[in-house]
Amino acid sequence: MFHQYSKLQQKQLLRQPYYDTQQTYLLIYAPGCTRGLAKTLPLQLHRKFRLVDKLDEEALASSAAGVVLMAEDAEWMSTTLSYFAHALSQGADFAFCDGVFGFEGATALYRAPDHPHGCRCAALSRSLLERCLAKQEGPVSARLLIERASALAKNPCHIPQALVHYRRELSAGDVFSAAGRRVVVFSHELDMTGAPIVLVSAVPVLRRMGFEVVVVGPEDGGSLPLFVEAGATAVTSPGCVTHSALWGLAMASDLVIANTVVEVELIRRLNGAPVPVLWWLHDAFAGYPYMAHRIPKQLEQNVFVCAVGSHATAAMHSVRPEYEIHPLIYGLPDYAREEFAPYDIGYAQGKPLFVNVGAFEPRKGQDILADAIRLLPEEIRAKAAFLFVGKGCDKQLMAQVRDLTEEYPENVFYVKRLERDEIKSLMTQCACVVCSSRDDPMPTFVTEGLIFGKPAIVSEHTGTAGLLTEGVDGFIYREDDPAQLAARLEEAILHPEQLAAMAPACRSLYERFYSKQAFEDTLSAYVRKLTKNPKR
Repeated sequence: MFHQYSKLQQKQLLRQPYYDTQQTYLLIYAPGCTRGLAKTLPLQLHRKFRLVDKLDEEALASSAAGVVLMAEDAEWMSTTLSYFAHALSQGADFAFCDGVFGFEGATALYRAPDHPHGCRCAALSRSLLERCLAKQEGPVSARLLIERASALAKNPCHIPQALVHYRRELSAGDVFSAAGRRVVVFSHELDMTGAPIVLVSAVPVLRRMGFEVVVVGPEDGGSLPLFVEAGATAVTSPGCVTHSALWGLAMASDLVIANTVVEVELIRRLNGAPVPVLWWLHDAFAGYPYMAHRIPKQLEQNVFVCAVGSHATAAMHSVRPEYEIHPLIYGLPDYAREEFAPYDIGYAQGKPLFVNVGAFEPRKGQDILADAIRLLPEEIRAKAAFLFVGKGCDKQLMAQVRDLTEEYPENVFYVKRLERDEIKSLMTQCACVVCSSRDDPMPTFVTEGLIFGKPAIVSEHTGTAGLLTEGVDGFIYREDDPAQLAARLEEAILHPEQLAAMAPACRSLYERFYSKQAFEDTLSAYVRKLTKNPKR
């Protein structure tokens, strides 16, 4: 039985709790679509159920707490009825779940908690069922009942488990309502790196504009729950850009958003298509040599290109100088106004703390900062603390920083990863953030520092450098020169009061360019232009 489930279902099954639901009696109504269902009903852990082909007086005269509706044939996990029975026993009047699609179940659908549109399987409480059947004459389809119930439900419940396996491929009808305005967002990854994280902020903006939002990516790398919590329905599938069924989603939408230059294959396929496309670039120069030959030499009018700043714009212009590119800087929530658990970083020990955050790779330039720290006069270095945060992707860079922590154990520290609340606490405790990248479109940790009023020392090869005012809300060094960076560090260490006095200007920079409102104003204007909808 276990080996028949998709990989996602197997993974979820290992974490599923056991619910004792045998006191809850359920009817199952699946008119004309029980062939696949019949294979899995004998395997149900919940045993108190009856399959009926009519919802007539005889069926409703039973003591059933509710009915599970199937609008098309599909296979259930052994825990499906247990979950539905538990939801009804806890007071839900309408319960719906996630699902997997395709022969191997490789395509997964994670529904937004308040978006049951398109679901083909749901559980209704007895009272809700009776309301849906009121004044009904003759047979009623399971699909129509689900649609009615989702509209009438007073206490709906989304079950975040892929309890149903549809052997067919996913279609637009599985994720969108019949009358809603639709956006499909493609992301080449759904991990916790910068581009997917800032993409999350687009979801509530689009929803406030009246769009149903579907986010498509290859697999969950950590950020998928953030999209779902923001109100998007998420779809994952290996090779999603070339998956024919997912092209159906794009062509059935009112707008497509492609996140980063890595989605170039999507752009190639939709260039000139009858659907508007917003292509949002976050990319450094480093990736373009590997895909420049795939980037269309000419874009049709349906493709609108945006970038997170001058650095990302210049990176695309290095291979396609004729492209018209519009600014779209991401917006981050105002973490300074949120409540979060305090975390004692413990590294500063009363000294001004300088922080560098990012995965260890050559373009992030941790070696430049390490060299600059070594260049500081000993008496200056002793007055400050330095913290590197990030995964050691590059072993050579990692070794350089490790050597530095061993040379100066009282002043230089390294930690692989901090959780979100820990990062927020770090920003409250540090004196300055340092971005020594050789190539970085718009580093998010620098923006997080601005939220908390912390100035930054940045390389000229960052997108942030194009927005900073020297000496007012930050400092810029040039030519990837450790000596120049060391000079900036020395000045900051000797004048911590100057850093503290820059806090209002740093907050102002965040509010002008990086706030949720600034992002919403810009994105909504572009979307209205692309979809020709004057309403917000």
